[in-house]
Amino acid sequence: MNPRLHLLILMLFSLACNSNKPNDQTGISQDTWSYFGEAIPPNEESFQVHEAAAMIEQFGSAAGLFEAEIVQSCKTIGCWMTVKGPHVDTVRVFMKDHAFFVPKDSVQGKKTYFYGEAFYDTLSVNLQKHLLEDAGATLMEIDAVNVPAHQLIFEAAGVMIADVPEGAPMASDK
Repeated sequence: MNPRLHLLILMLFSLACNSNKPNDQTGISQDTWSYFGEAIPPNEESFQVHEAAAMIEQFGSAAGLFEAEIVQSCKTIGCWMTVKGPHVDTVRVFMKDHAFFVPKDSVQGKKTYFYGEAFYDTLSVNLQKHLLEDAGATLMEIDAVNVPAHQLIFEAAGVMIADVPEGAPMASDK
């Protein structure tokens, strides 16, 4: 077995053993969960977004169940959300292949778990401007973007969000 792969597996196992699960073993959970996209594997261990960043720095990528607080979601159709990142920044989570969407509003500040992959990628100027439009940014903010940005990105195959209000606006809503 490749020594680097062996080390990655060992680190993932170590992180999983020291992490929190969406539902603790006692079954006590005050949150009501809404699910979007693919099913999240049962009993999947989770880790914080900042742990993924450290794994990426060491190994180049990370995959699994990530936990974070939502900062914003796409106001157009809910095809992405930003979550609190490892520092004072935000990290973008894209819904894999645009196969599903999260609520366009009413999820700010909510706890989320998303299952997928984390990696660094370069966002073109055009994509950054498009994302700012989706977020409702001003024309001045959009026009200020003039260089590609290298960022930590997540691609989520499945998402669960705590306490989404009934009637939260979705992509199908006008």
